[in-house]
Formats: sequence, C-alpha cells, structure tokens
Amino acid sequence: MLTSEGFDTWAGDYEESILNSTGYPFDGYYDLLAYVQNIVEINPDTYVLDIGIGTGALTYEIYKKGVQIHGLDFSPKMIELAKAKMPNGEFFLVDFQHGLPSEVGCHKYDYIVSSYAIHHIEDPLKINFIVQMKGNLKDSGVIVIADVSFRTQEDHDQCKIVSGDHWDHDEYYMVADSIVPQLEAQGLEVEYIQKSSCGGILIIK
Repeated sequence: MLTSEGFDTWAGDYEESILNSTGYPFDGYYDLLAYVQNIVEINPDTYVLDIGIGTGALTYEIYKKGVQIHGLDFSPKMIELAKAKMPNGEFFLVDFQHGLPSEVGCHKYDYIVSSYAIHHIEDPLKINFIVQMKGNLKDSGVIVIADVSFRTQEDHDQCKIVSGDHWDHDEYYMVADSIVPQLEAQGLEVEYIQKSSCGGILIIK
C-alpha cells in the first residue's frame, strides 16, 4: 500500500498513468467517474465532500459548473494539484482512515463522493466510516463511492487470478454481496451497480 510519500511521487503522473492503463485496476475508470458526476445536482448551493480527492479528477468537472467542493487527502502534492484546478475549493490534509476530521464535522453535505480511495480501509472499518459519513449528510443527501469492487466474491477471486502479479494484496476491495447487507443492517438504503470488470458504484442514502 502506498504511503502519502508514495502518492506525492505518483501525483504528477497519476492521471496519465490511468489514461494509459488497461484492465485491472482501472478498467472503466472514466465511466465510473462520469456516472458519479452525473448523479450530482448542479447548482451553486450544492456542497460536495470528496473523500480521497487526489488530483481532483472526480470533482473538477462539477466544480467548473459552480458546485462547492471540499476535499480530503493525505498527500500534500495531490492536494496541491487539486487546489490548482479548484482554487475556490476547501482542502484538508488528513488521513481519512482515521475517520472524518473535525474540520468537516460541522458541515452537512448534499453529496459525499469518493473514487478509488475507500479500498485503503479494511472491511470492518469501511462500514463504520460510511456510517460516520452518513452523519455528515443533509436529510436528502447521498453518498456515492466509485472504486475497484465486485458484485460477488467469485468475481473478486477470478479477477485476482487473471491479474496475477499485478494484483495488489495490500488493498481491501468491496464485494457487494458482503458489504451491502452489512450497510443495510445499519439502517442505510444501498444500491450497487457494477460498471466494469473490476469497477463498481455504491450509492447510499
């Protein structure tokens, strides 16, 4: 698993490396981002929190349309690049694996979104973190997570076999058949959509 220093090093080439990649782990990457972007209602009163904002690939398109963006990341270089794209956004240097920081605790968001970041959190902690995020939503708010994920454990295991040495053993990918019932048991309304061979969207209300 990359450290913040590792992501600092990767930051400059991050988007280009994804653009030139094929298959796992970024199969369908831009389709997933577009799906999340299309969910967000565009108006100046819309507030969006991006968990693991990186270089801003997910939220830049909606920022350009006037949405208010807050972003979290543990990589100073990633935040620097995101801030250059979105100078009116608010950014917080924090490791979200420890939960949401106090700086955003007083805010209620219309949308909390995340792309290719939640897989850094171990599965039991994912549930707790998502429940915490729910507490920072407005009454009509929505959480939308795009990430490397699979509908079934069988799909996960098959991708692992096919990926061979490219498989990252330090990540914790979502399996819908497992995580959806756990979130529903917390009283959340959950929908999962598989968008590519290894990419899916989790929508939580």
